[in-house]
Amino acid sequence: MENRPLKFGARRIFGLDLSKKTLKACRLDEDSGFEKQNIFDEKMTDDGRHHLASRLRKGDYVAMEGGSSTSFLARYLMENTEAEIFVLNPCKLHIIFESACKTDKQDCIKIAKYIRDTNPSNWCLIPVPTYEETSLRSLINSHISTRQERTRAINQLHAFFNLNGISFLKKSDLGDSARRHDLVEHYFSQNDLRGMQARLMLQDIDNIELSADCYEELIRQALVSRPRESLIWMSIPGVGPLTALACVAYIGDGKRFSTPDQLRNYVGLVPRIDQSGIREAIYGVNHYGCMPVRRNIIQAAWSVDRLLSDCNLKRRWVLLKAAGKNKQRIAVKVANDILTIGWTLLKKGELYNGLGDFSYLQEKLHRYKMTAIDSSCFGECLK
Repeated sequence: MENRPLKFGARRIFGLDLSKKTLKACRLDEDSGFEKQNIFDEKMTDDGRHHLASRLRKGDYVAMEGGSSTSFLARYLMENTEAEIFVLNPCKLHIIFESACKTDKQDCIKIAKYIRDTNPSNWCLIPVPTYEETSLRSLINSHISTRQERTRAINQLHAFFNLNGISFLKKSDLGDSARRHDLVEHYFSQNDLRGMQARLMLQDIDNIELSADCYEELIRQALVSRPRESLIWMSIPGVGPLTALACVAYIGDGKRFSTPDQLRNYVGLVPRIDQSGIREAIYGVNHYGCMPVRRNIIQAAWSVDRLLSDCNLKRRWVLLKAAGKNKQRIAVKVANDILTIGWTLLKKGELYNGLGDFSYLQEKLHRYKMTAIDSSCFGECLK
């Protein structure tokens, strides 16, 4: 069989399917016209990564799906081999998630054939995050999980009150620690089974809130370590520390996005379009994208509705509301505006000044105990 030349010049193609402990690999060689499949396994250990790296040489193309195990392995191979490493966006890798066959062997074969058969300009690639970006993203995701766990625990305590005939309480009544403890002391005796169970729930919530406080302190420290990007995002109305850190962790300096449209598409705040013949239907935003940024930037947009100061974002909200748009759609549009403003400010290296001065940012830094952040990168703005 005549060798099938690839435009990008690969000598061998490796498709990797990763799991927590092992990986399955498919190798396609130029000598066989990239047809013969060589399947092998490796362990996701130091020895396994070293052995995998020893197999690779210059001219090899290695592709894998993005996932929790991908970043570390991709960086390791980039630093220890001369092979070209590619991480594919799993949300756009239709050959995998639309397939009826989901074995590791079949998945690694599909990835190798995807690289073989698809024009490189159409590869659905995602950038490999740095070690710092990985740490920041892990911090964001851990804080989100902690907040969700607190909500779950409070809901469980609220259900316990209802189960025992105390149905007039709201979940908001249990949000404050002192109020929560007083209610348990008032309605449940310490000596019976119900009282002991309620106090165990209180202890669980208190421990979760203690972890959340620790995460918030780590978030402040992380923002202080990246003053330029942090100040830019924090200067935008509605953006708090968690949203700012999500943007710093996943967007960085914004240089990998050439237009605001690319950024909005990455976050997942663009409409889903269904086309068939001459028919075109436009639906709400798709749910493929960067969830930590999307959920926080939407929250930032909602807070614009409560903003007392006048700015273009507030005026945008008022105009859309006057036009009869529902608040969910308004929040998405304002969130897109926030992303566009943030991308523009990152490119220019400027702070948002739509409020007339920077007193709003200074007050925000004081409220969130972030006055230690180095503002020297913006000259006289914050002095």
